[in-house]
Amino acid sequence: MTIEEHSQVPGTQEQSIKIAVIVPTFNRPDYLIDGIKSVMAQTYPHWLLIISNDCSTVDYSDAEPWLNDVRIHYIVREVNGGCNAARNTGIDAAIQLGADYVAFMDDEEQLDPHCLEQAIEAIKLNPGIGWFVSNTAGESKPSTRQIIEDRVYDWVDDYMYGKTLRGDKMHVISVCTLGDIRFDGRYRASNMWPFFLALANKTKIYGYKYPSKRIQYLETGITKNTSRYPRTWLELTSRFAKHAYAIKIRPAKLQAYKYLFLELARVRSV
Repeated sequence: MTIEEHSQVPGTQEQSIKIAVIVPTFNRPDYLIDGIKSVMAQTYPHWLLIISNDCSTVDYSDAEPWLNDVRIHYIVREVNGGCNAARNTGIDAAIQLGADYVAFMDDEEQLDPHCLEQAIEAIKLNPGIGWFVSNTAGESKPSTRQIIEDRVYDWVDDYMYGKTLRGDKMHVISVCTLGDIRFDGRYRASNMWPFFLALANKTKIYGYKYPSKRIQYLETGITKNTSRYPRTWLELTSRFAKHAYAIKIRPAKLQAYKYLFLELARVRSV
């Protein structure tokens, strides 16, 4: 279903909050099908699923039978740009389709059946918050820290210079808060700090314990990159640029100065 066709489909009730789940995908139709099934199994019905195919080179015809729901929108990008660019395509489509919130899921992940229902409960309890973060299940990295208390958090204090929000999480963000903030398309994979720090300058976070999605780590990413961390000048400068930006938005944050100087010293030694 195209974005243009959506205007011809009866919408949900005006009082219903519409969440758009954005999924970038590249050459992984089998994983994507499981992800689609997990969204279709949601107990909260007022969702959109926006699939942003990053110019895949394999056949996705097996996924086509799962795209018939009018809430599912499948976009094929003309140029492979990496997961950040693919997410941006999904964000723009979500806004055009009238979503109130956006949520992010990779193509190898699956949502818990109550994921969106839990997000809606958190949203209704916290009308002044524009960013909601919850736990994941499945595989985890050594640095992962689970949220153990439902409360308001801060990205700079509790992620960058704290431990509470470390590791992969489920993110649900208000479109009003998002505005024109987008992922930095110069980074093909990871390096999402410009996006999150820009959000941190606009809103606090409400974190809750629910394991909203199941994740797994694969040897191959969704882009054509052969290295997760290419040793480019952009990659090197990003190490200290995020601390410089943190200082810009929080000039009294002493830890930001400390880590800025540490990262500068590391870059000089490379």
